[in-house]
Amino acid sequence: MADVTNMSGFASRPSAPARVFGLDGIAVERLLGGAVLQGRDPKQLLRNAGIDPSAYGDVDAAIDGRALFRLIQQIQLALDDAFIGFMAERCRVALDLERTLSYLHCETFGESIRVSIRFTQALSRDIGPQLIEDRWGVKHVCVYHTVEGVDRDIFVWFRFVWIFQLFSWLIGRPLRLRGVQVRAARPVQPNGFDRFALFGCPIRYEAPFDALFYERSDLSARLIHGTLAEYQEYNASNPDWFATPTGRTTWRARTEHALADFQRSQNWSAPIEAVAERLRSRPRRLRRDLAREGESFQQIRTRLRGELAAAYLLVTDLSITEVGYRVGFSEPGSFTRNFTEWAGLTPSQYRMRHKPDGARVIAATMLLSERTSA
Repeated sequence: MADVTNMSGFASRPSAPARVFGLDGIAVERLLGGAVLQGRDPKQLLRNAGIDPSAYGDVDAAIDGRALFRLIQQIQLALDDAFIGFMAERCRVALDLERTLSYLHCETFGESIRVSIRFTQALSRDIGPQLIEDRWGVKHVCVYHTVEGVDRDIFVWFRFVWIFQLFSWLIGRPLRLRGVQVRAARPVQPNGFDRFALFGCPIRYEAPFDALFYERSDLSARLIHGTLAEYQEYNASNPDWFATPTGRTTWRARTEHALADFQRSQNWSAPIEAVAERLRSRPRRLRRDLAREGESFQQIRTRLRGELAAAYLLVTDLSITEVGYRVGFSEPGSFTRNFTEWAGLTPSQYRMRHKPDGARVIAATMLLSERTSA
């Protein structure tokens, strides 16, 4: 018998040996830990979220990303706590809405995340977020002091999913995370579901602290949503928290696609005039549209070239000189100089530091396949 999935997003395995996809019932049970400590009936909360209550604690059951979103909403409403009962000090739903309104009125992602952090710091001593900038990027460190009797690791994962999904929605495209690190060990589900895969970046487990690492350029990405009505519409859409965030097609994405096409044909320095023509725009207008998204044409062109060079360094054993040739540099010194300016490391240092990172190599393999295929 095939797996059965009902309209609520709950999947069960009545008799088949195949595993179901999604967050399994053990993880669901742990997410409900704060509510159970406060005397709530977990199965009733599942019913309220439109999820079959038999999922609770069942390793052979799972919920999808939309069901997860509904479940979190139901826990928050039942406890009047945005922190779903995991903190000694709760964050009332009305107060959390005020926080949301405060960063909806911001202009850029950088401003909005800083406002959110300041608001959170004022809300509770149990959560201590910080935004730390250095030459390599931006580190969003999160400190969570959960109550006894709950699974702290599942709470950290939930908060990171919330941050990633909501702020990606605000800018109309996925945040370009450089990495995620968590104090927890790698979570393993019997059904094979990887709950960290949605972040689309290298993950470091058993790290000294919990953090998200942002691209510096994302700080200037402009918000495309800024009203309470839009936020309420987003929630009413029952977003899929396991899917890559989507939004309108950005000029950045369109420019990247066009430049990647040029690079496949060995045109490494396509001028903005050629790209604008392909996008049925004009150079001046394209520059303006990219600036509104916190981007520049030169930054995108340089980044694409650097990313491809980095992929060659990690996936192949080509010499540094040959990698430079592959990405359009006729002089080894010019390639090393440009790559170092882009990555903050020489090509050989980059290869030595990151080649042992399996997740990074897998991502580089996929990028190389995508960028070099006809």
